[in-house]
Order: sequence, then C-alpha cells, then structure tokens
Amino acid sequence: MSLVRATLRLQLSAGFTFADVRQHLSYFSSLGISHLYLSPVSTARPGSTHGYDVIDHSAVSPALGGEHGLRALAESARAFDIGIVLDIVPNHMAAHPDNVWWADVLRHGLDSPYASWFDIDWSPPVHTLQGRVLAPFLSGSCRSVLAAGRIRLALDEYDETFFIEAEGMRYPIAPGSLEENGEFPQDTLKLYENNTLANRHRLEALLARQHYRLSGWRLAARCINWRRFFEINDLIGVRVEEPSVFDAVHALTLRLYEEGVIDGVRIDHVDGLADPSGYCRRLREALDVRTPGRPEGRRHQQVWLVVEKILAADEHLPDSWKADGTTGYDFMDQVSAVLHDACSETALTHAWQEVSGDPCNAAEQVWQVRRRLLRRHFVAERRTLLKNIEASKRFGGPALPWGPSLTAAMLDGVLCTLPVYRSYIDLNTMPPGPQREAVKRFQQLTPPLAAKSQEDTVFYRYGRLISRNEVGSDPDTIALSPSAFHSANVWRARHAPRSMLATATHDHKRGEDVRARLAVLSEIPAAWIQASRSWLHRPGLAFPLTSKLQAGERYILFQTMVGAWPLDLSPDDHAGLLAYVQRLAQWRLKALREAKQSSDWLVPDRWYEQKAEDYLVSLVLDRSERPLIGDIGRFAASIAPSGVMNSLAQTLLRLTVPGVPDLYQGAEGWDLSLVDPDNRRPVDFTARSAMLALLDATTDLAQLLPEWRTGAIKQALIARVLGLRRKQPELFDVGGYLPLDVSGARKEHALAFLRTWRDQSVVVIVPRVCAEAVMARVPALPMPEPAWWQDTAVTPPTQLKGARFADVLAGSAGKVLTGVDADGRLLLSDVLSALPVAVLRPTAV
Repeated sequence: MSLVRATLRLQLSAGFTFADVRQHLSYFSSLGISHLYLSPVSTARPGSTHGYDVIDHSAVSPALGGEHGLRALAESARAFDIGIVLDIVPNHMAAHPDNVWWADVLRHGLDSPYASWFDIDWSPPVHTLQGRVLAPFLSGSCRSVLAAGRIRLALDEYDETFFIEAEGMRYPIAPGSLEENGEFPQDTLKLYENNTLANRHRLEALLARQHYRLSGWRLAARCINWRRFFEINDLIGVRVEEPSVFDAVHALTLRLYEEGVIDGVRIDHVDGLADPSGYCRRLREALDVRTPGRPEGRRHQQVWLVVEKILAADEHLPDSWKADGTTGYDFMDQVSAVLHDACSETALTHAWQEVSGDPCNAAEQVWQVRRRLLRRHFVAERRTLLKNIEASKRFGGPALPWGPSLTAAMLDGVLCTLPVYRSYIDLNTMPPGPQREAVKRFQQLTPPLAAKSQEDTVFYRYGRLISRNEVGSDPDTIALSPSAFHSANVWRARHAPRSMLATATHDHKRGEDVRARLAVLSEIPAAWIQASRSWLHRPGLAFPLTSKLQAGERYILFQTMVGAWPLDLSPDDHAGLLAYVQRLAQWRLKALREAKQSSDWLVPDRWYEQKAEDYLVSLVLDRSERPLIGDIGRFAASIAPSGVMNSLAQTLLRLTVPGVPDLYQGAEGWDLSLVDPDNRRPVDFTARSAMLALLDATTDLAQLLPEWRTGAIKQALIARVLGLRRKQPELFDVGGYLPLDVSGARKEHALAFLRTWRDQSVVVIVPRVCAEAVMARVPALPMPEPAWWQDTAVTPPTQLKGARFADVLAGSAGKVLTGVDADGRLLLSDVLSALPVAVLRPTAV
C-alpha cells in the first residue's frame, strides 16, 4: 500500500455503508485519493448518524455492513491502491442501555468490573449520589415522570428478567432489589403497576434501591457525577489511561491494523483524555509493534497517526506525543486568513459595534461566556474540581492562606482566561491523591469549557466577519500576512510534514467555499457595510423586536445568506428559494440556541424562534420582499467570482504545501454548506464521477473556466494536482518548501513557493486579495485581467534560473511559458493569463 498522500473524509451511516462506498472507488481513484478517511466504524447506538456514540468498541457496526463489509471494502480499495484510515473515539462512549459496560455499571454499581472503566466520581459532593451514578435522561423530574405513568416495571419475555422502562428506555435492576410476588412474573408486575398510590410508592422505593438515580436531563449541569463529552448527557467519559481499558477500547483497531485492513488512525478529541501525550505514545507503540506482522507489501510504511486538536496561534503539538500532526484545523485557519485583507479591520469592527451595540471583541466575549457556562452548564464539574482542590490542601498539598470562597474565585479567573484549550501537566510525575486528581479534573474541564464558550457560543454571537468564526480560528484576527503563512509552512515541512491539511470537516461552521466568498467582504468593506445597512433598515419587513441584539443576529444572517447563496439560484426561482430557506431556517434555529441570548438549548424561547423563522421566510419567499431578496442575491452574485478565485487558491494551497491534503466528501465541487447537519447531506458521487470522466490528461483546465459555476474547474484542479502527487510522492511528502519572492506593482496580491526534492521541483503561484480587479471584469470570470498584474513577477530560485516552465494545469499538451523578463522572473501577466492559479514544472534548465 502506498503512503498516505491524500485522504477523502466519508461520513458513514445506515444510508451510506461500506457497500455504498465500494461503488465509487473508481471515482475516488480518479480523483487521486490514496486513503479513505472513514468516520467511526465501531458499533454505535441504534439510529446513530455519525458514529461518535459508540456502544461497543469490539465490533464493527452492523448498520454499516459489519466487519465483513469493512474487509470487503478494504480488499476492493486495494485494487485501486487505496487504503483506509479510521476515526477512533477513545474519549467517550454512549451511555445507552445497549452498551453492555454501561448497563453492567447500572446493574451492579461499584461491584461492576466496569465501575472504574468510566470516569465516574463515586464520592461526589452531592450526598444522594454517594456510591451511585446519575442517570439524567428523563424529560422531567423523576417524580413528575413517575406520576405521569411513564416509568414502569417491565418483563423481558425472552429471558424472563425484569427491568425498569422509563420513557421508552430500558434500565437494569440491581440483584436483590426487586420484591417479587409469588412464582408468576405477572403477579410481580401487578404489585408495581402505577395505578395506585401504594404501588407508585413501591415503584419509587424500587428506584431508590438502584445503583443509579434517574433524573431530568436539566439536573445534569448541577449534579452529574461523571465526565461527559462536552455537556452532552448521554456520552460518558472513558478512562483509557488505565491499561485494561486501553486494551479493550483498542483491540479491534489494533487487530485491523495488524491484518492490513487499515493504515492509520485519527484520534477524536484527544484533549478530553487524562494524559494525551502518554495515550498517543502508547497507541503509537501498540501499532508499531504490530507493523512487522502486517501482510507482505504493507510493512514498509509507518502507521499514520493524527489527532483532533485545536491549537492556539503560537502553539504546536509536542514532539513527545509521537503523532504525525493534527487533523488540520490549524491549516484551515492559516489558509483562510491569508486570503483576507487586514486593511478592513477597523471598518468592519466599527460597523459591527454600531450594529450590535457591543464594544467587546471576541476574546472578551469568550471570557464572559465562560463565566456564565461555569455557573450554568458546568456547575457539577466545577464543584467536583473545587472539592479536589480543597482535599489536596488537607492531604499534603500546598498550605494556602485563604478559604474556599477565594479559591473558587481564583479558579474561575484561571478557567475563564486560559489562552489555550488545556495544559499538559504529566500526571505520572505526581503521586496518587487529591492533588493529582485536581490537576486531572482541571485539565479535562478546560477543553469543553473553551469549545462551548468560543466555537458553540461566541462564534454565533460575534458577527464582525463570520468567515473568521471557524473551528481553529480566532475571530479577532482578520488576516494573516503572506510571510506568516510561509513561516507556518516552513515549520510544518520541518516538524510535521505528514500533518493533515483540511479546509472542510464534518464539524465546520461554514463550508470552505462559503468562507472563501465571505473573505471578499474584507476587501470591499465599504460596499458591504453600505449594502448590509440598507438591508437592516429596509422599511416594510417587520421584525418582532428591534433591539441591538436582534440587529446583530440579522447582520450575521445576512452574511450567511450572502456566503451560502447557491451559484445557480435566481431570486425568481421559487423552488430554489424554498430549498434555500429551509437550509437557512435549520441553521438559524441552531445559531439562536447556540448563541444563548434570544433562545437556548436549555430553555428554548419557542415564541422568539418562530418569529425569527417567520421573518426569514418572509424575507426570502414573500413576493412583496422580492426587491430585498433580489438585492441580496445580486450582491452575492457580484462577489461570487472573487469567492471562486479564493476557493481555487485555497484548494491549490491545500494540495501543495507541506502536509497531507484531506478532501471532505463532496467538497471537490463547490461547498456552500452550513454547520451540521447541512454539511452532512448525501453526496451524488455518481454525478461527480460522470463530470470528471469528461476530462483526461490532455485537458487544459482553462477550458473549464468559462463554466466555473458548475464546479468542474475545482474538481479538475484537485484531480490534476493529486495526480501529480501520485507521480511524484516524495516531492510532496518529504520535499522542501521555499517561499519565492514576488515583486512588482501587485506583489501583495500573489503567493508563490517552490517544492523541491532531489532533481524534482514545482513552482506554485496563487492570487490573493484581488476582488476589485475580478469584480471589474466583464464578462465575469474568477480571475483578474492579465494586464492587471502589470510588472508583477515571481523570481525562481537560483537552481532554476533560465529554466523554461510548463503549467501542469494546462494538460500534457500545454504550452511552455515564455513570459520571463530580462532578469529571469516569471511574469504573472503571462503565468496567470489563462487560469487564476498555476503549478509550474521546469522542462529544461
């Protein structure tokens, strides 16, 4: 099997199984994909749409086709020289009755062999949970649900065992806790029928004797005594730091690797683990020791291991982790930022503050939101951490001259202002005890607090420019300079050449081409501010409330509408508008609740949500508002070519800078998706395959540019460059990266670099911040007129001085460039005369 050159992320489900993937392997190969990067394949709870709610780590999901289906896919893929990378979920599992480990804990409590496998605090501050586990899965309080008759004793007719059924979910009964009535099961059921007060008290007493405490879901924030994934009540933390748990969780993955079914792993939410560094090293060692036992032909490549990790701007993965890199959020931020114009920062900031009435920047809002979430969403976790800190003071910890109240205040201050997702204190350097437990709890609390406050709250509140409100990005940073972008690539080439490069993921807030289009607003802030101001104050379209808060929400809505406006949508296309508004309404409901201002997931404001939807539907579909939706559509169309140019630049950079490019399913065409579930819609790979089949190695991609709206140009660019990576894998896998000098009148509007390895080299050139030149072009094309570049040129390195170059994108029959000035520089007026981007290969020196 070849090395990991390029991955394709596929979201598996019951509607898109291993067998379905096999039908499209020829197409994936034609794109140049080396590995399928699959969403989790372990058995998830029934009806799972994403696979991160695992109930059985030891078996491949039957809903996806089982292990037989996975092996059949791997065998078929090998015929196309395609391997498989698995997404694994070591941090948590679904707290679901079908999870046998969890069910055993509910049945036996501390006597369960799995009691220590989950991250449960069996001695929590809440005294009613001492030795018990909270089960916060009811729609209301246990007493109210019981009174409504939605909790009952039931009998499994297959094995004749009793269980508790609560709102359709099954809960086990502790041995010896059920008072049976006679030898017939039906007599016992009658004893607990919820039809008399005495029977109800008997049923209530039975619940009190269990090792779990049923409660309403809202109680979790205040009382839960086990670590959750973020604040999701039915995903429970797993203690993979324990060797027995690690072995059980990874047995399937390790076996599949040793047997050659998979070639690599992606680790989900590594920051949730107690010891990310130790975990990564242990997993690397476990995989490496199995490499010699892999099938012949698949022993020469080291396993590929990447981690889902959000890095701060100046943060890097420690070498001690032994990981190849991250899943690419850092690159996604960098490549987007370098396509933005920093000159717009003041104008966009003032516009947002005027609209929203909020002078705070994103970082200040994050601090405020963290404080609120600590007191509302993470009350139990904070209380447990404070308990551990106080215990550490009593048992050998530092003697602190202040009491619990001041300790709590200082803890809140640290939690609310920590500039990274978490610290990485090595717990192995600390003796067991309360102090070590306090450090562990602290380090596992900061990641969900950071994510929920920024990604899942402030990203939906702060609307200065929402293309910068993306996972891994800093909304307070509008742009990145070309020199800083080059520096990041140089660092990656030296330290993490096999790190993943992503521009779209299953977790992104907006599709890669939405962000690329919205980046254009940073180049034309005056035009955007004038247009959005007119839309906000358009008379006639009533909104129920007119506060600054609602104005800010609409400002974000208008950016979303402009960014996600389909390229083929006309304001007169009622069916198209209907499909569009349905997607927007789904997004807006989530946005309102995530922002936690006008509505909330905990206590939704149904009235406001309905009024907001009515406003949106009227805006898009009401004929009387046709002038307004027409204005929005025309504005989106005016910046669409510039957005496409950004998209092509972003795509080419992902394919050629140091790292392993990942392609998110369907993003080989224009990706104008919004946050999930919009970004997880089915992809018509059959249609994509038919479009790619029209091309061959001789096709000049410039022929596709006039029909840029179809997306064929983006797909062809991906296939052509990944084809180059297939032919020259070492050039991109271990090759050097050298920034090239751009000079001339438009030097700030282009990026250029050299990839080199031995006698192989390639020059890559892309445009940046050229929107005004593109918008002036008639008819519309996603590139400036060649003459606009004037004397702008790229200086090749010394070893290529005097070389002649051929553009890979022009096809095998493409012309050799002659646009070299007297100093041997490549003139962009020639290099970028037919396409907005270029991949130049020297033909002779």
